[in-house]
Amino acid sequence: MARQRLKPLAPPPPPGEVSAGDRDMLIGAFKSGLIVEWKRDHLQGYRLTLGDRRDAYVEVAHLTRYLEGLRKGKS
Repeated sequence: MARQRLKPLAPPPPPGEVSAGDRDMLIGAFKSGLIVEWKRDHLQGYRLTLGDRRDAYVEVAHLTRYLEGLRKGKS
């Protein structure tokens, strides 16, 4: 029986760069309990896992406004 040749996998796309200001905001939101985790999505901006374990995709340009909205809703 002949062996099948497998094609090499393409390398994953490089992770998106996170600016220092965005990183500080995300760390603050994590420490305050607004989000459980976050990841920079190459195509969609940021994927934020909220406290109730649902994911929200936020564009990079709208991150500050989105986190402020979460803070106001939590109060």
